[in-house]
Amino acid sequence: MTRRVLLAVLGGLVLAEAAAFAVLLPSHARHHNLRLEIIGWTLFALAIGVLAALGPTTRRAGALIIGVGIAFQIIAVLTPPTSSDDDFRYLWDAKVQLSGIDPYRYPPAAPELDHLRTHFFVYPPYSGCPWPEPQGCSPINRPTVRTIYPPVAEGAFTAIRLVSFGGHGNHLPLQLAAALGSIVVAWLLYRRRIEQDRPLWTVAVWAWCPVTVVEYGSNAHIDWLAVLLAVLALTARGAVAGGGLAGAAIATKLYPALILPSLLKRRPLVVLGSAVALVAISYVPHVLAVGAKVIGYLPGYLREEHYASGQRFLLLPIGRAATVIAVLALVGVAAWVVRRSDPDRPEDTAVVMVGAAMVVTTPSYGWYAGLLIALIALSGRLAWLPVALAPGLWYLLRGDVDAPIWVGRVVFAAALALTLALAGSVGRAGREGHRRGVRLAGRVGPGERDLVARVVPADGTRHGVG
Repeated sequence: MTRRVLLAVLGGLVLAEAAAFAVLLPSHARHHNLRLEIIGWTLFALAIGVLAALGPTTRRAGALIIGVGIAFQIIAVLTPPTSSDDDFRYLWDAKVQLSGIDPYRYPPAAPELDHLRTHFFVYPPYSGCPWPEPQGCSPINRPTVRTIYPPVAEGAFTAIRLVSFGGHGNHLPLQLAAALGSIVVAWLLYRRRIEQDRPLWTVAVWAWCPVTVVEYGSNAHIDWLAVLLAVLALTARGAVAGGGLAGAAIATKLYPALILPSLLKRRPLVVLGSAVALVAISYVPHVLAVGAKVIGYLPGYLREEHYASGQRFLLLPIGRAATVIAVLALVGVAAWVVRRSDPDRPEDTAVVMVGAAMVVTTPSYGWYAGLLIALIALSGRLAWLPVALAPGLWYLLRGDVDAPIWVGRVVFAAALALTLALAGSVGRAGREGHRRGVRLAGRVGPGERDLVARVVPADGTRHGVG
């Protein structure tokens, strides 16, 4: 195809994806979220393929990629959350903190918090109430247990409530914060690719991804902040800053601890010390206030999600042995990452660590894939995209059509198989590109070899020249 035709196709795909968000996000049709997942990811994958073929290299192209991401986020914030109710807990925790009560002290249904209730947090009982509690029907999920969110996340909830003058706008301030954070992540990815002279089109892997749009801009999951802090940690120049930012990411959502092995080639003791110090500092005020209650609902969540029994690991043998196998597998991957990580490009191994963790633990929540998607965009390792799709697809199949557990196994197994196949094809293409570069370099003069190395790098990647 000519470049003009590719541009026209890309424009059509971007408009179609925007239309899918605009039509299906506010829809009340049956299974509209599942339809959006399938249609959105299909259009997204096609758009990324065309964009990669175009190979944009100019800063103007980068601005356009981020601009399209901004447009998608604007569409997202126009619709209240439709496939998650976590934002109600965010609002409640912020209100509790601003009343002077530690958020880890009481669950939302506790009578000690009766004076904080309004119609927005507790509705009258009704038939089919999803979250009943003694006082009525709560929109807050699991109202009888204490919060699970770490201190940096709790601080973010409170800050957003303060900025919105006491929670005016209900969901919207949370959505706007998540949308803005997602855009900042896109800018950080763009800046990193510019600094390293790597292809710019991978920024769209984050900016145009349905997970970024639906789970952050629309559903307002606080994971956007964990991803932002993790990206800052990976791109920080100093060991203290990298470790501290990684600690802040961990104190937002625990799973960013997976990036730590990739940072240890810098100054391991400094990185680990900074991360641990940040986490400890964030927890100290709460430990002094409520003691062991800071653990919140975490143990209950692990039991509820069947991690303790081993049933959650869909690709591993059923039973408690699965937990041991999972831990050993992740320790093995972490050891490989520590040995192979490049201190100048830690994202190249961090994507393997996080991707492997998702394959092993098989989470069923799409917003957990945000960190992996950002790392794919940062590193250019597109082969991991099927694994990033799997949690959200399984979440909606389980929730929308009550799919049996074997469907989840099929989803994750297919994602892993496709990732391995894509990684294998990329590896073969890279080796072939290297051989061509070597042959071509042997036919040119010494002064031209630098040009050959730029056009056909040793890893086989190709930079656009348009």
